[in-house]
Amino acid sequence: MKFNFVKASLSVLLCTTLLASCVSSKKYDELKASKEALEREQSASRDKVNELTNTLKEREQKLTELERAMNEQKKILDDLRNEVNAALSGFNQGDLSVNIKDGKVYVSMSDKLLFATGSTKVNSTGKQALDQLVDVLKKNQSVGVMVEGHTDDVEVLAGTKNIADNWDLSVLRATEITRLMTQRGLSPDRVTPAGRAFFQPVDTGRSAASKAKNRRTEIILTPDFTEIYKILGIQSQK
Repeated sequence: MKFNFVKASLSVLLCTTLLASCVSSKKYDELKASKEALEREQSASRDKVNELTNTLKEREQKLTELERAMNEQKKILDDLRNEVNAALSGFNQGDLSVNIKDGKVYVSMSDKLLFATGSTKVNSTGKQALDQLVDVLKKNQSVGVMVEGHTDDVEVLAGTKNIADNWDLSVLRATEITRLMTQRGLSPDRVTPAGRAFFQPVDTGRSAASKAKNRRTEIILTPDFTEIYKILGIQSQK
């Protein structure tokens, strides 16, 4: 009887031990699987972080290149404006202005500086001013030149020789200035004349002073930014 009790006790102890062993093994497998899943998540997270880091570096590099290109463009424009200002400093500053707009240098000269009323022939003072400007442009061979003639909205006097209206007046003045600039050494393929008549006023007022502001010639200087555009990976806008 005693032997049977001991035998039964040993059987219970053995089963208990085996059961504990099975539970421990299952727990271990669960922990191992959790660890592996966590490692996979961490690896994915590291890959995502590395991808975002590389993207951020690329954007920072592009931003640096953009900033450098913009600074180079600004310096080119500032230098050109300063050269033109220095060349024209001896003339009445009320009759001209030199400004940067839309990536170009605008040299605006009043009709008073360049022409007699209703005339398409540049006067002696105007020729001197154009000579000074041409000297600057000869040193900046890559700069393109657009010559725009502008008038006020007062009709041309009937019977004025060779001038039917403000279109004629603006075109003929622009062409005359273009001719003078090329005669003084600018390559003709650099200079383009255009007449705007009174359709691009700088002052829409009706006073005599407002109309005087609109009677002007704008010589628009466009530097060659091809190399800068290459840095930015865009096509030249020249």
